[in-house]
Amino acid sequence: MLTKRNTVILCQILFICNLCMAQQADDSRAKLSFGSVLEFPQQLSRSLSEQQEKISKQLSKQTDKYLRKLQRQEQKLKKQLSAKDSLLAKELQLGEDSAFGHIRSGLTKAQQSAASFPGGYAGKLDSMTTALHFLQQQPALQQINTPALNKIKQQYAELGQTYQQADRLKELVQQRKALLKEKLGQLPLGKTWRKYQKQVIYYQQQLEEYKRILNQPELLEQKALALLRELPAFRKFFDKYSFLGTMFRLPGQMEDLDVSMLEGLQTRTAVMEQLVDRMGSTATAQQAINQGMGQGQAELASLQNKLSRALESGESLEMPGFKPNDQKSKSFLKRIELGSNLQTVQSSRFYPVTSDIGVSVGYKLNQKSVIGMGLSYKMGWGQDIRHMTITHQGMGMRSFVDIKIQKSWWITGGGEWNYRQKFDNLSILKTVNQWQQSALLGIQKKQKLGKYSTTASVLYDALWNQHVPQSQPILFRVGYNFK
Repeated sequence: MLTKRNTVILCQILFICNLCMAQQADDSRAKLSFGSVLEFPQQLSRSLSEQQEKISKQLSKQTDKYLRKLQRQEQKLKKQLSAKDSLLAKELQLGEDSAFGHIRSGLTKAQQSAASFPGGYAGKLDSMTTALHFLQQQPALQQINTPALNKIKQQYAELGQTYQQADRLKELVQQRKALLKEKLGQLPLGKTWRKYQKQVIYYQQQLEEYKRILNQPELLEQKALALLRELPAFRKFFDKYSFLGTMFRLPGQMEDLDVSMLEGLQTRTAVMEQLVDRMGSTATAQQAINQGMGQGQAELASLQNKLSRALESGESLEMPGFKPNDQKSKSFLKRIELGSNLQTVQSSRFYPVTSDIGVSVGYKLNQKSVIGMGLSYKMGWGQDIRHMTITHQGMGMRSFVDIKIQKSWWITGGGEWNYRQKFDNLSILKTVNQWQQSALLGIQKKQKLGKYSTTASVLYDALWNQHVPQSQPILFRVGYNFK
């Protein structure tokens, strides 16, 4: 039975979600109106449709792209293998359309519900589907458009099918690779086979990236779930009826436990009795158990060490010695890194105190390499604190390369073109011969700060003594990377 306070919270859940989608700034409870609440299903439905359409198109496009690459690699393998074993090449259907037909069929939607998550648990889909079931059972919200909520449930089911497609495609490609490895693993196929394995790994990475996007809650969904979790009734409903709750008996559920579910499961006592019957005595059985546990723990420790070394080095577990580029599965915009930096130089007889304010755009080649370019503006502050005057003292263009050497330490370098004279308008861009060049190389420290990072760089300018007047050879810059 919902209290008046809980009913208000349920209304607020829908209202705040609507508010988030509209990107309004004020979520004051005093402005709550049931008319706004009724807009929630339409807002969420539109958001889900856009997400579904986008991911489905990308999944289809990338699958077709990678399957073409794999097919070309198989055709090369076929040429190599035909000279050694033409019958095996024909049996494996290397490079033939029929060999990839069952993989492409994985793009067709399976007629399954979003509540079944083969190959992995999708928390977002489970939480939102359970939340919709809960909302539809509340008498206080009967005015909500039931057909609209049913449509949303269907849309989450379609997202679940897309999630399953990614799992199924990954499984089919892995099966094809395993078959070829079994048949061709001992043959000297060299770089062609190695390149085929790399393409499989990159395709699997791409599929995992789509699954991550599908399972990442939008702002609207986060707000709805956060408010629903304030309700004890919803928490109990989730524990009992969510996919996670049906898999595991969560805390507080034991009073609802159906004892018949345990029928057929062996108890510890029954297992021990069987071992005693086989071993002859309790002591012998216990010794065998301890020995088996010791061997199992040793093997588990060995596997954990191998996994830790692979994760630290970035190597693929399926292909030792190969370090996949985890940026290849990301879109162009996801590989862009926006940054800013600041550099202050003391005054001299030629220049006032100046601050170089720079902005940059970098592109991540991989986790250890970033290339990019930027612009800078040189602001003058005057000769000292008693004679402060803000002036335009110059501007510059930059290019840079950052290479990671260890943990948070990077080597950074690049070229710059700086205009170091006072200016009043942008006509200086025409006077390229008056711009001074700099060749910089140095060390950079990047420190994570939440989703972003701060940077501190010490740079040496190899062309400092060619500048007229001479500039500083050592530069110190601090900055902030937004993405």
